[in-house]
Amino acid sequence: MKPPISYVPLLPILVSFIVGIIISAYDFSAMWVIAVIAIAVATFFRGYATIGICLASLAIGWIDFSIQAPKPLSETFINAPHTHTAIVQSTAESETSRHLIVEIEGIGRCRVTSPSFFPIIEAGDIITFTSTLSTPKNQHDLPDEWDLESFMYHQGIVGTAYIQPENLAITGHDSSLIWRIKRLQTHVVSLIGASQLDSPTCEFLIATITGDDSLLAPENRKEFASAGLAHILALSGLHVGIIAIVISIILFPLTLLQQRNARIIITIILLWVYAIATGLSPSVTRAVIMASIYFLGTILQRRHSSMNAMCCAALLILLFDPMAIYSVGFQLTFIAVASILLFANRLNPINPRRKILHYIFSLASLSCAAMLGTGIIVAYYFHNFPIYFIIGNIFVIMILPFLMGGGALLVILAALGCDPLWLCDTLNWIYNIIAVITKFSATLPGAEITGIYFPAWIMIPYYAAIASLLLALIYRRLFWVLSFLILATSTIAFHYAIKPQYHNQEYFFPRNTYHTDIIARDTTTMYLFTSAPMHQYNEIIELSKTRYRDYMARRDVDTLILVTDTFKSDLIARYGRNIVLAGQHYIIIDDNNDIYTPSSRPNYALVCRGFRGDILELYDTIKPDTIILSNDLHPKRRNRYHNECEVAGIPVLSIQKKTIAPKSGFIDIDNIGDFM
Repeated sequence: MKPPISYVPLLPILVSFIVGIIISAYDFSAMWVIAVIAIAVATFFRGYATIGICLASLAIGWIDFSIQAPKPLSETFINAPHTHTAIVQSTAESETSRHLIVEIEGIGRCRVTSPSFFPIIEAGDIITFTSTLSTPKNQHDLPDEWDLESFMYHQGIVGTAYIQPENLAITGHDSSLIWRIKRLQTHVVSLIGASQLDSPTCEFLIATITGDDSLLAPENRKEFASAGLAHILALSGLHVGIIAIVISIILFPLTLLQQRNARIIITIILLWVYAIATGLSPSVTRAVIMASIYFLGTILQRRHSSMNAMCCAALLILLFDPMAIYSVGFQLTFIAVASILLFANRLNPINPRRKILHYIFSLASLSCAAMLGTGIIVAYYFHNFPIYFIIGNIFVIMILPFLMGGGALLVILAALGCDPLWLCDTLNWIYNIIAVITKFSATLPGAEITGIYFPAWIMIPYYAAIASLLLALIYRRLFWVLSFLILATSTIAFHYAIKPQYHNQEYFFPRNTYHTDIIARDTTTMYLFTSAPMHQYNEIIELSKTRYRDYMARRDVDTLILVTDTFKSDLIARYGRNIVLAGQHYIIIDDNNDIYTPSSRPNYALVCRGFRGDILELYDTIKPDTIILSNDLHPKRRNRYHNECEVAGIPVLSIQKKTIAPKSGFIDIDNIGDFM
């Protein structure tokens, strides 16, 4: 290899490995892998060693993904309940249920849900449960809903299950060294939580030291995201670096005793303990691998290449978990580090001899470099971009080491039985400074651009523009400057040129379990009808805003209006149980009372959960053109009504597996689109 690739020999190997993982996602014959291996061997012995090694790396990535990719559930476990024994990987709780990620021997990773919070279950517990497993499937009722199936697959989850409390029991605990280390996170969370810290400080320290961000208030998350400081709440190389500094300070006496190598080895061991305890996230694992390579190079007195160490970290992570390539955390951490290594020093205008000023500007250049690489990924996945990210990062990054260092000291003292009020007061004061900076940045005018949506291929011209910018900074040639400007302009132009155009009006009947909803959109206003009781209205509105967030944002919907008993707009009108939607008359049947012959024949009778009467008698009384059976009906009753209508020759439709769309009757949900 020739410079500059020869300076980073692992880069082409890593790229080839990633290509192999991506190719493996497609159903190619195994003969193709054998062919690649044969070509790799032939080219290697013909003198083209680099090409041969890269092809071999591609084949290894291909094989690695094929072996470790989640395998579909057996029909045996889908069709009937079985008793399973599993080890709990992680736990999470919502307001009404508990969700467990478990590893079932012989099946793989599954997500199980229980409506009870008892018995208390922790990671590492061995549980036995009886349930019917199911394959994760999307149930999209509106376009642009969250892709649950893809998310589960990329998390390695092959099945889901619902467990009744009486069918679940803890049968043991995994007492291996790895699980003992993993349970350290729970103990540290307990120590911080039992301290005299204020709640916001406590939640922040738990997130930044242990990686458990479940306690963070949603409004705090939003402020940090708007200020461009969301990365502070997720463990990364920054946090690992601070922990490494804390460990080095604690082990400093070994240096005085001339045990420098022992200090380094203990530091490496403790960093890996920290990585395991916090869940081996891609960002922490990457940082610990790079730190380990650096420290080992120091012991062996070898030169260190940060870029090569980063490639080594990526290869090791993907070798053990090829699915990590699809993780947002994996993508962000490696692209951020690569951008920092390539751009940070080149963007700093201050001579290194002016140390203080150079350091201050380095914080700004580091933030800019990281955002150059990750900004588009953040915008793609989270649909927003913080404008004033430099302001918060300059100050918070300088303050964070003191807060985390103090938090580590608090954990140590608490473990020794001390309760230092003075330290808690100091940490509260430091956190309040961070909170003030964050709030200031987040509340500045135009602090955040929201509603950013674009296809993934837009990243190709974007990163081509970033590459040309790097070359312009290196070679200082007008050609590369012009190339950057052209590619950057093209990226923006592509974004606006391909922005989809949506029809002005759409309506849908979502498939809810406990109530019937109608969603109608007229340009930038969305209307919601629900048969749920009044005390659930606010909850349903908030759930709709969350579930249909992307649908609304892509169509610039800025208002969600609840359709009350008496309501009228250009698209939808309601009077009691009568609804006129897009010129079609619906009668809502949600109980057995007040069923009468209407003055005009309705187009549809929408039969909901509360109705338990005779469906044929209902049809004879109301005489609709078609009966629609809502998804919230009990499945047995819905099937019985459907069969009775078909036998009697009554037009009947069901929302169980399909949804309604204008001018198209019932449409398969898999083919959902724009229907007006």
